[in-house]
Amino acid sequence: INPSIRGIATGFVFTTATLPVTNFRYRKSMQLPVNWGNIYEAYLPTVIRDIAYGIVRNYSTILCLSLNSAWKATSPQVLFIVVILGCLGSAPFNEWRGFLLQSKGQELTFKEFFKPSNFVRSTALGALKQGVALAVGYWCAPPVQRFVSGFFGK
Repeated sequence: INPSIRGIATGFVFTTATLPVTNFRYRKSMQLPVNWGNIYEAYLPTVIRDIAYGIVRNYSTILCLSLNSAWKATSPQVLFIVVILGCLGSAPFNEWRGFLLQSKGQELTFKEFFKPSNFVRSTALGALKQGVALAVGYWCAPPVQRFVSGFFGK
């Protein structure tokens, strides 16, 4: 399947399935009302962000695998790179989403809301955090799986 089509499909399915849960948890934690009218709040900017992430991640995976034939799509180093690139590529859409989700009555203009230094810092740190977390998880999973299998005698 074409990487762009795969990214569109993945982003659409992921957002459609997870946004209600995310919005429900957020609204409950903020003691805001939850109803069918707000369970898909910010759907369009969220789905666009997730589609951009999927497309960038798919093309980044292809690029990484072409640069090193020893790597697999599930290699921790590949995941580290592609997750960071996916986060960076989808960051402008995440910023747009945040702008649209401002508290009613306290909205800032885009010029007031968008601070380039904050955007660069939060995007870089968020991308690095996700890349490290996923790569470490993939690196740790095989030994943990062996330990658990040995522990239960399977």
